[in-house]
Amino acid sequence: MNKDIILGFLHFILIAAFQIFVLNGLNIFGYFNPMIYIWFILMLPTNTPKWLGLILSFLMGFTVDIFSGQVGFHAAALTFIGLIRPLFISIFFSGKDIQTNLRPSIAEMSLMTFLPYIVSLVFLHHFVYFTIEIFNFSEFFLTLLRIVCSTIITTLLILICDFFFIPKRKLSH
Repeated sequence: MNKDIILGFLHFILIAAFQIFVLNGLNIFGYFNPMIYIWFILMLPTNTPKWLGLILSFLMGFTVDIFSGQVGFHAAALTFIGLIRPLFISIFFSGKDIQTNLRPSIAEMSLMTFLPYIVSLVFLHHFVYFTIEIFNFSEFFLTLLRIVCSTIITTLLILICDFFFIPKRKLSH
């Protein structure tokens, strides 16, 4: 088997397991819900075919849903991210980055490019997830607070994981 496929499968299993067994149900102060499983989709290579990104997004979300006792919230939110990710790649990455199969990470790009990419997609994921979960606009500001707080904690976790677990290829940015 191809080394990238094996590595991708291993990432899928490890990230899903961390989300399911460590982070699921973790609700800090009622507002911070870390959802690290998004990282799997965000770090897919930039030239990943759109259809594959959608399938992997659905599978990761569905896996988290199954073990969370949810009814499709994670699958819907992450599939949405899989759908819009190519647009954000075209916004935040150069044509050269897309053609060279760049894997978005701090090691491969500057933090000033990586951070807006991560924050924007994590925020949109959380917006979809919490909107579906609440499905009520009477608690709009409370939901918005949960979205912002969860975006912050998820982004911090992604940055920490990316910094410690992704091999460093470039020495300076």
